[in-house]
Amino acid sequence: MHRRELPSGPWEDLAIDFLGPLPEGQFLFVVVDLYSRYFEVCEMETITAESTIRELTAMFSRFGVPLTLTADNAPQLTKDCEEFSQFCSNYGIKLINTIPYWPQMNGEVERQNRTILKRLRIAQELGQDWRKELQKFLLSYRASNHTTTGRSPAELMFGHKIRTKLPQISRSILEDEAMRDFDRINKEKGRQYSDQRRGAQESGIKKGDIVLTKRMKKENKLSTEYVNEPFIVRSKVGADTCIESMETGKTFRRNAAHLKKVEDNNDQVNLNNSNQEQESLNTPECLTYPLNTTNEQATDPQPEDEQAGPSKGRKRAEPSWFSDYVPHFIKKG
Repeated sequence: MHRRELPSGPWEDLAIDFLGPLPEGQFLFVVVDLYSRYFEVCEMETITAESTIRELTAMFSRFGVPLTLTADNAPQLTKDCEEFSQFCSNYGIKLINTIPYWPQMNGEVERQNRTILKRLRIAQELGQDWRKELQKFLLSYRASNHTTTGRSPAELMFGHKIRTKLPQISRSILEDEAMRDFDRINKEKGRQYSDQRRGAQESGIKKGDIVLTKRMKKENKLSTEYVNEPFIVRSKVGADTCIESMETGKTFRRNAAHLKKVEDNNDQVNLNNSNQEQESLNTPECLTYPLNTTNEQATDPQPEDEQAGPSKGRKRAEPSWFSDYVPHFIKKG
């Protein structure tokens, strides 16, 4: 597992995602600040590039323009969307799209989505207004200390704690270095625990290797785990790997966990030679059959003492407690 370094300040690196659709057909647009873990949530009827740009522009007017935006591969959020790509270019924002089929790369916003969804389900089950309950949850979340940073999202975002219904003693001065140490320690603990639980190991794939890629969509139960098409690794940064098809020349972006290294030519030649040798040994000319000892033993003449009478064995004796036993019949002489 590779952990992302903490940004240098609040509202510099953002992660965005959509949550929905909800029962009434609307979506929630979630924007998370990767430094403070402070996030904004707004309700949207449509999730087109135009409506997304409108909501982001409103947020930028309140908090400023970030340096980067991390998004998944939704059509309206990728670099291939001319409207959204031009919007980021006009504001000087670097757009980062996650690796396909690897949502963990945008894990912070994915985690917040699960938390929001859990709160909405509770409100739905209790027959409460989910919009009001969402706002109450946001106030509580922003004022509570985060488990990773040890500080509240609002404190890291604005430089001071926000007031809630709970009484407060005083406002402490923000100590950024202590927060960074706390964040680093907890991230390392999480990484070690996750790697141990999953049995994760360093990927041995490097630039120039021949690999197979995992089949993401299986047609049926008989589909193989990996696509029967060789790829060559063109570049690799961490787990982010760029591969090129050796048949069509098309390039793809995949996580190293979805790739399987193909053995080199020497290993393949040795494997083929060993298979050929095994096949040659299995030919009728090279097969050596064991002697049929059973038939020979049956045809060999037996010694005279073995031919006469039953075979010798251990002497059987009745137990002593049968000495006073009287059988049910008596043979008369």
